[in-house]
Amino acid sequence: MATKTPKLPTIEQLDKQLAPVLRDMEARGITLDVPYLKTLATEFQANIDVLQADIYREAGHEFSIKSPSQLAVVLYDELKLGAGEEMWIKKTKSHRSTAASELAKFVDTHPIVPLIIKYREETKLLSTYIVPLPELVAEDGRLHTTYSIDTAAGRLSSKNPNLQNIPVRSDEGKKIRRAFVAQPGFELLSIDYSQIELRIAAHFSGDPGLIQAFTEGRDIHAATGEQMGVDRRVAKAINFGLLFGQGAFGLAGALNIPIEDAQAFIDQYFVTFPKLAEWMKSVQQKAHDNGYAETLLGRKRYLAELKGFNANLRNFAERVAINHPIQGTEAEIVGLAMIAIHKAIPLDQAAMLLQVHDELLFEIPEGTATTIAPKLQQIMDSVIELSVPIKTEAEHGPNWEEMEGL
Repeated sequence: MATKTPKLPTIEQLDKQLAPVLRDMEARGITLDVPYLKTLATEFQANIDVLQADIYREAGHEFSIKSPSQLAVVLYDELKLGAGEEMWIKKTKSHRSTAASELAKFVDTHPIVPLIIKYREETKLLSTYIVPLPELVAEDGRLHTTYSIDTAAGRLSSKNPNLQNIPVRSDEGKKIRRAFVAQPGFELLSIDYSQIELRIAAHFSGDPGLIQAFTEGRDIHAATGEQMGVDRRVAKAINFGLLFGQGAFGLAGALNIPIEDAQAFIDQYFVTFPKLAEWMKSVQQKAHDNGYAETLLGRKRYLAELKGFNANLRNFAERVAINHPIQGTEAEIVGLAMIAIHKAIPLDQAAMLLQVHDELLFEIPEGTATTIAPKLQQIMDSVIELSVPIKTEAEHGPNWEEMEGL
């Protein structure tokens, strides 16, 4: 028998009900494998030293890699990257930009560029997580982050430490996740919403192509690829890129293709999913008319930049106008699930430890995953009713990285 979807709270009620859930999560904390992180720090530093030597070799001399102005001289003056196309290189007040978006343009142009990108990634992870995390472990041997609710966007954030930005897909990020472990006699259980942002977009837009694919339980990226005649990788980049307001330039960078080809893909996408295109235009127009974008539960994100004279800020606000209803609604669904689980499941059966985007991480007694996971998934799948099914996926294991599906 289908579970009746409960009456949805107001935004104020949601935030109020979520507060005690977050306090319990903060108090519980999570165990950290400190010896492993110490070893990982040595490994990362060795890799960084090698990358630094390789960068110096490609440049022909030593310089401060972390100095944007010195790096700009090496890349644009000495190695002549972008020669003849200087107008396309963004500039700051003091130097030509060496931001990640700029380096991405030259990743296949010179071997120094991927080395710099890798160097930046590893030094950031080392300084942000690997070295500081052990110092933040409390006397109980656990790491206790502090959660707060962004009242404008509706999303949760964490600090001391910020656990929201640990890379999920990169090999380096996975190595850091490996340090988050279950205490003796327990294991970790991860449950995340499957393609929830696209499901929300399908609900808002009412696009029959998206709704049919989700209703039939198909892989949405593969289904998109089939309808457009492109491979799954391209379809996935388009699916997610457009939901974040990405244009032809951004998609071209993501796929490493000419801007003209990227625009052709976007045009084809909107022909394939016309209702989605109509919804995106209408939500932007409403934001212009009302001055804000709105989530499913009515959380308003005010966008004064839409009426400003700065074109870049207006373009940013138009992207937010599309993104806020989707990501904000995603945050609401996750919040509703957290509240429902907190009320229904005792802490000794499943203690909620972390919330990262669309994933919830629990600590459960060893050997109980096959029993407790379906209960948690049933709650998460039924906290709200959309025009497409909501689906979750569960994994369990001794740490946050080494997990197997259920």
